[in-house]
Parts: sequence; structure tokens; C-alpha cells
Amino acid sequence: MYILRILLKLVVTLWLATGARMTKAKQKGLWLQQFMLVLVGQGFSLLGSGLVQFAIIWWLTRETGSAIVLTAAAIFGLLPMILISPFAGAIADRVNRKTILMVADGFVALISLLMAVLFHYGMLQLWLVYLFMMLRSAGNAFHQPAFEAAMPQIAPVRHLVRVNSALQFIRSGVNLAAPLLGAILIENFSLQLILLVDVITAAIAIALLLPVQILDVRQPEEQPPTLRVYLQDMREGLRYIRRWRGLSILILIFAFTNFLFSPLVTLMALIVSKHFNGGALEYSYVEMMLAAGILLGSLAITAWGGFKRRILNINFGQVISGVALTVAGFLRPDALVPFMFCMLVCGISSCFINAPAMAIVQSQVDPDMLGRVMSIVSALCMLAMPVSLILAGPLAEVIGLMPLIYIPGIISGLLGIACFFIPDLMNIETKSKTAVKTAVTEM
Repeated sequence: MYILRILLKLVVTLWLATGARMTKAKQKGLWLQQFMLVLVGQGFSLLGSGLVQFAIIWWLTRETGSAIVLTAAAIFGLLPMILISPFAGAIADRVNRKTILMVADGFVALISLLMAVLFHYGMLQLWLVYLFMMLRSAGNAFHQPAFEAAMPQIAPVRHLVRVNSALQFIRSGVNLAAPLLGAILIENFSLQLILLVDVITAAIAIALLLPVQILDVRQPEEQPPTLRVYLQDMREGLRYIRRWRGLSILILIFAFTNFLFSPLVTLMALIVSKHFNGGALEYSYVEMMLAAGILLGSLAITAWGGFKRRILNINFGQVISGVALTVAGFLRPDALVPFMFCMLVCGISSCFINAPAMAIVQSQVDPDMLGRVMSIVSALCMLAMPVSLILAGPLAEVIGLMPLIYIPGIISGLLGIACFFIPDLMNIETKSKTAVKTAVTEM
């Protein structure tokens, strides 16, 4: 309780220190206080979402034991992200990003509350779970591009790698705690209790966002945009990416990586229960080791900063994760501990991929295009996942689960090596973004 009181006192202090007069916090060097408020708030929000995600996946695994059900749930959760993200990114470039974040968090909390009520009355059927996963995903589709585009408005460019590493750190810390807490809760309490926790944590995240100043990117004299304007914004974002070969290649690589790794993430509960004969606790241990790896990787890259050429971090991380997954895919059913170690290595290597990649996009893309670009990146990367999952579900029933680990691992390692020999990708941080934008606007 003493530690909790200290944490609450810190949060209140940060709140008061970032009052409404901080309209130019970034220029005054007070950006760190605002970032800390966002970081703490997102930590609470992610904890609630992580508990819900773990509980729903394990509940479906326990109730059905079907790879097809799990992949269907993942697909329904991805579809709104794919369909809405480009439109949401265009909105994030014209509407106040703080407003979008608060509305999105509130919407997701409302969906969790509705799920809790239906579960309490025994009305939460499988098709309703799919529907609610779609609605939660729709809220996240607006939240993600707005959040990622808001970071350069809060933090100086030179700190973006460390800022993204800090965000990864808090995400990994939450992911480290959420599986164990989720396993304890799902074994001792009902699903509705976990859903209510998500409502509370979302409310905390919204409250901590209130004093944070995120300025409008749209000029005051601009007229409210129409649907046609939003569609035009989306087309400009696509042209911007298409004319930047290095960025296009980076996005395609991430999309293909998502295609490879989606079955592993989605079917992890089934891998633990069927191949390693584990239960909810064993599943939570695997998830915790993956989160612990991300935690360690985030600490390392936050302290070190990674290679000066960020693309090198991405390529090396791709190779290392490929090797770890290849080893994991050939492990015997009695080798759960080595499997957990492989997940630890994958977590570490993922930090050297995601944080530098995010920093490259945030620092190189023009600020008024960033929301659109980030949403298109998310949509294209996620577009590969349903295709992968549609194939993976039936394929797992035929060839087994473990080939869905070592085959992507081998391909990922080879892809990471090949990236060193792609000039446009290796020179992505030296490419003139001004020329790209000029080419787009002149069309």
C-alpha cells in the first residue's frame, strides 16, 4: 500500500505540473512530464486490455479447444483494423489527436462493460464474442494511428527511439504481468470481473490524458473536411508511400513478417495446451517470458540507443528472431522451459525491430502526413494476418502446430540476411523526404 500511495502521489504531481498553461511544453523542455502522464495512463489501459485479451483467448481455448475458433476470433479482431485504419489515419491528421485517444478509450471501455453485462446474464454467445472483438478492434483502429502520430508532438525528434523504447518497456511490463494476473483471475473468478477491470483502467487512462497538451495539426482557418477530403487524404498517403521505395520495402517486409508470425501468436494457447500439455498457468508463463524479453530489450535499447543506423537494428533483430523460432519449432513436448527461453530471445529481438522502425517512420515522414502513413502501415501489415490465419487454422489440423513455428523462423532469418543487400532499404534514413512530398503534391 505504501508503494501504491507513492505511485498515486507521483501521478497527481505530474497532473498538476502539466496544467492548461503548458501549450508549448515541448519548446520549454517540459515535454517529459506530459510524456510520463501519457505513459502511465497507457500502462493502465494496456493492463486492462491485456487481461481481457488473455481471458477471452483462454476462455475460447477452454470452451472449444479448436484452432479454427481461435483463428476466426483473431480474424474478426483484425478486420476493423484493416478496413478502418486508413480512414482513421486521415482523421488523425485533421482532428485533435488527444480527443481521438479519449473517445477511443471510452468506446472500448463501453464495449467491455456491455460484454460483462451479457456474460453475467448468460447471454454471451460465440457470435457475440466475435462481434465485440470487432467493435473493440474498431476503437483501437482509431486509437493507434492517433497515438503514434501524437508522439512527435510531445517528444523531441532526437528522443524518439528512446521514447518508443520506453513505450515498449511499459507494454512489455504490462504484458509480463497481464498473463499471470489473467491466469489467476480466469481460474478463480468469472470473465465479467476481468471485463470490469478493463473499464476501470480505461477510465484512468482518460483521466491522465486530460491535462496533456496535444495541439491541433489542422490550421484554425481550415474548413471542416468532408468525406471527399478524407478520401483524398488517404490517396495522398498511399502515393507518398509508393514514391518512397525504401519506406515501401520496409512496410512490405513488416507485412510479410506479420503473415509469417500471426499463427504463432494466435495459436500460442493451443501450442501450450496440446503440444506441451500445459494449462492456463503454463500458458501465462510462456506469455510472461515473451514479455520479459521485450522488457529486457527495451531496457537495452533505451540505455544504448541501438546502432546509429537504425535499419541495422531491424535487420539483426529479424535474423535473431528467425533463429530462435527455428529452434523453438523443433522442441519436444517435454521441453517447455527451452521453448520459454526461445520466446525470451524473440521478445528481446523484437525490440530491436519495432522501436527503430517506428522511430524511422516518425522522424522521416512529414508531420502532416504521419497519421495517414501510420494508419496505412498498420492496415497493410494487418492485411496479411487474416490471410495467414485463414490458412493456418486448417493447416494446423493437418500438419500439426510446430511446423507453423519453425517454417516462419527459417524464412524470417533468411529475410533478415537478404535485407542487408537491398540498397533502397539500407539508405532509408538518408533519402530526401522533401523530394517525396514534392512529387506527391505536384501530381
